[in-house]
Amino acid sequence: MATPGSTERTTLKRIAHKASFSQQDLYRILDSNLVAHVGIIFDDAPLVIPMTYGRVGNTLFLHGSSGSRLMRALAQNPKVCISITKLNALKVARSTFNSGMNYDAAVIFGEAKLVEDDKKAWALDAISDAILPGRMEEVRPSTKKEAAATLIIEVELDETSVKISNGVVEDEPEDLGTGVWAGLVPLRTVVGEPTPADEETAALEVPQSVKRFISDYPDNRLRKP
Repeated sequence: MATPGSTERTTLKRIAHKASFSQQDLYRILDSNLVAHVGIIFDDAPLVIPMTYGRVGNTLFLHGSSGSRLMRALAQNPKVCISITKLNALKVARSTFNSGMNYDAAVIFGEAKLVEDDKKAWALDAISDAILPGRMEEVRPSTKKEAAATLIIEVELDETSVKISNGVVEDEPEDLGTGVWAGLVPLRTVVGEPTPADEETAALEVPQSVKRFISDYPDNRLRKP
């Protein structure tokens, strides 16, 4: 298991002091977010697409339709670059040059590997549980037909880069005292009230998995490695 920033292409060259070499920071960023942007070379051109994911140990799982050109391309050209970012605040300085953002970001380099059929059901459950912990205990298992309609790939987290920006506004000395406002604008993701799908579900109590997601997000997704 390689730590973040331990290879040539994952070593931060610019603003290197924002690099984190902590595996725990990597896992925290992955486990507290829901969407990854997956980049591949597709038909000789770069392509980046958002995908849901789940982490188990040091492996990231992504899934898609067996009819998806992207998923088939990953099987044929498995080199991927995956990025996951959580914005935490806008840094509003007295100049646009010194303005910026606070964020947690992870970049993953690796090779996509198709999950074999005998492991598909487990991997599907792992992805579902990563998105909505506890939901698999409340619903029926996936069917063989559903598994056959899905392709799942796994990427080992062995070449990664983590960058964390949590600084304060830094203005040039000559910009101070000019009467221009500066400060941080926090950014947060909030969860709304669940909406029943139909009359049947309107008569049912909201399940525990959804209740936990609403009350704990995003902390409910933070698991021990």
